[in-house]
Amino acid sequence: MSTQSGIAADQALLDSLNENLSAAGTVIVIAKISPDSTSVHQLKVTHDLDQLIQLASQDKEPLYIFYKSQGAAKYFFVSFIPDGSPVRSRMLYASTKNTLARQVGSNSLSTEQPLITDAQDLADLKDFCSDRPVAQNKPLTQDEKMQIEINKQQALLRKNNSIKLVSQDSASPSTLTFRVSSEKPVKDIFSNDGKNLIIFQIDPLDETIQIVQLETCPSVDALRIDLPGPSYAIFKHLDSNFFIYSCPSGSKVKDRMIYASNKNGFINYLKNDQKITFRKIVEIGDFVELDKSSLSATNEEDGPDHGSALDQQNNGSLRFNKPKGPLRKRRT
Repeated sequence: MSTQSGIAADQALLDSLNENLSAAGTVIVIAKISPDSTSVHQLKVTHDLDQLIQLASQDKEPLYIFYKSQGAAKYFFVSFIPDGSPVRSRMLYASTKNTLARQVGSNSLSTEQPLITDAQDLADLKDFCSDRPVAQNKPLTQDEKMQIEINKQQALLRKNNSIKLVSQDSASPSTLTFRVSSEKPVKDIFSNDGKNLIIFQIDPLDETIQIVQLETCPSVDALRIDLPGPSYAIFKHLDSNFFIYSCPSGSKVKDRMIYASNKNGFINYLKNDQKITFRKIVEIGDFVELDKSSLSATNEEDGPDHGSALDQQNNGSLRFNKPKGPLRKRRT
């Protein structure tokens, strides 16, 4: 059970919230805890979001914000607690929030009660709408916004018959297109051209998967992947094929998300359409993390695609010996 501060809203604030609930247009009621920490009082009522952002940026003190968009029937109750505010203020505002929400009442408040720590993020309040599902009203992190944008772009690509990028939620291999300068299928490159290393990357302009390197590696030790950003690679050693997904440190967040979400679909395309089977599927960060001994394993347990699920978690990790514990002191 959370600790309550004993601080309650004064009647003037409650009356103002009731009166403005039926007002037309956008209404923003700003409140704060009194200097003597005995009550929550109204600081300002405004209809301009920019005024709210300016006030929050100047004072850099915690605030309670009741935001009602045009046409909405309830307030969004926002706790604004900026980074760097005093610990005592943080504790008071956190422990008073539930009491204040009960006083205002659930009939006047949306179920969403977000916490915002940056004044500039208050601009996102204009996108809040009481008619949308609750989950959509939460302020999104940068990664979440990026993932939404990626999903939108992939949806548009799937509608276009000429440019399609395979998606992790689409198992159909026919949704993938990529360009090869030789115009040869992947399976023919190994059999006819004598190459045993093919490296793929996603073209950021049209988001198609393309072959960027064709190499001949005389041995496992000669294998090298040194490209900026993530990549997919197929390495053929003896009669075995290995799929290597590399995502080096310093890669952009958007690139990481695109490659990770399309890896499984690309593997399915290679298996189903190109009839390429893999002994192992390996995930690594920087190339130095690759355990090359895993690419030369020939024991019978390593059948086609053996260890795919396990290797995705473990093969890209460096291996360390378990450290020994401290030696016991001898008794004399």
